[in-house]
Order: sequence, then structure tokens, then C-alpha cells
Amino acid sequence: MKKKGEDLIKGNYIIQNKEKLLHKRKKNKKIRVLMLLVIIMISTLITLCIKLPYFNITSIEITGNNNSSKDEIYDTAKVHLGSNILYENFNDSKKQIMKNPYIVGVKVKKGLPSKITIQVQEKVAVFYGKVNNDYYILDNNGILLEKRSNIKNMNLVKLIGFNYQKTEVGQLVGSKNDRRINIIKDITNIINEYRKANRDSDITMVDVSNVIDVKVFTGEMCIKFGTTDDLKDKFNKAINIITQLKYQGAKGYVDVSFTGNPVVIIEKK
Repeated sequence: MKKKGEDLIKGNYIIQNKEKLLHKRKKNKKIRVLMLLVIIMISTLITLCIKLPYFNITSIEITGNNNSSKDEIYDTAKVHLGSNILYENFNDSKKQIMKNPYIVGVKVKKGLPSKITIQVQEKVAVFYGKVNNDYYILDNNGILLEKRSNIKNMNLVKLIGFNYQKTEVGQLVGSKNDRRINIIKDITNIINEYRKANRDSDITMVDVSNVIDVKVFTGEMCIKFGTTDDLKDKFNKAINIITQLKYQGAKGYVDVSFTGNPVVIIEKK
């Protein structure tokens, strides 16, 4: 009886609101049709954009590269002029570029309608080792970046103490636990500070062959650190001596390997 009563009430409601319900049904149908048309229009627009020459890549800009050539990055990225900027996602390009031992980061930006900008972040070449006529280029962490025949205009510091010929490009020049690796990281900071100070002479060579007898050369003067404990303090002491007018152009060494006043030895000319 209860169900019959509910059906009766429902039937009466439909009869009394017939026009209203028909209008609502028509409205919902129009909305569905409109949504379908919008979806079709968007799909068509996307298809046209993918095919229109207006969105073909006409310009590729590469920024942030100091050591890696633009041609090398371009060839590695495999981004071609004429391909559609909307269709490309460049994930494979970024992976390929990251295989370059100099590069630690890469971003690809789309500049609609037709320009691509490849921004790379490079490791900084600091040291070099020389074996016969080959130069081995290293960053501040001791990673071998490349092997080349010259270092013209690279402003690098010669590093003594490693067997470069046994190191593969992209690998550490020593083991992870090698104390010499930590030493060159610390000395890199010293080199950067020294260069920022615009000294008349530059650091030219670092010798880490013996971790308890580390040497740094600036011009014709050698700084004997002993160990690298209190490295910055030792370096400042030595530089304050070397930069004195009477030692300009001198050849010899400053020994700061012990507590107390440094020992200065100058060779007679």
C-alpha cells in the first residue's frame, strides 16, 4: 500500500510539472550537445595547431655554455628546425644533453610560437693535468671533464699528484675516500677567493702528491702548507708575505706548515 501511495504521488507530480520537466530535459540535452561541440572544437584546434607551420620551430637558442660548444649541444639534443613546438616534449633531448660530462643541469623552454631556448648549467673547469701532449681537465670535485690537446684561454691551475691516464671521462680522478679529492675541493675555494681579490699574480700549480706536504705555487713562489688543517689561515699568512713589495718577482718558498712565524726562503738571483 505504501509503494502504491508513493507511485501515485510521483505520478501526480509529473502530471502537474510536465512542462517544467520537459524544459529541464531539453536544457540538459542542449548542455550535453554544447559540451560535445566544445570538445570537438578543442580537438580540432589542437590538431590544427600541431599541423600548422606557424608552430614549427624556427629558432633555437643555447645559453649557459662556456666549455661545451653550441654545435655539440645542438647535435646532442636532436632538436630540429621545422619540427612542431607543441608536439615536442624534449625529455629525450635533456637526457642526451646531460650525458655531457661538463653539464650538471639543463632546461628547455618553449617560446611560442616557434622559439626554443636550451639553458645549460655547467661544471666549472678548475684544474688540468698534463701527460705527454695531452691535457686532462678537471672540475673542483676532481671529476675528469675531458681530454684535449690544448688549454688555450681556459685559465686553469696545474694539478700534480694523480694518475690521469687511468681515469675515464666523467669519473673521479681518485677514489671517493681519497684525501686528495677533499684537498682539491678546499683549495678550489682558496683559488676563487684569491682571484676575486684581483691579485697581480695568480695561482698556477697545486701539488697534492703528498697529503701531509701540500704545496701551492703562485708565480715563482711556493707555499708549503704541510697538511690542509687551517688552510685559509695558512694561506692568508703566506699571501700577506708574498704580496709585500720586496718579494715581488722573487723565487723561493714560504713555509706555513707549522705553528709560529712562517719561514721565508728566497733564492738569490
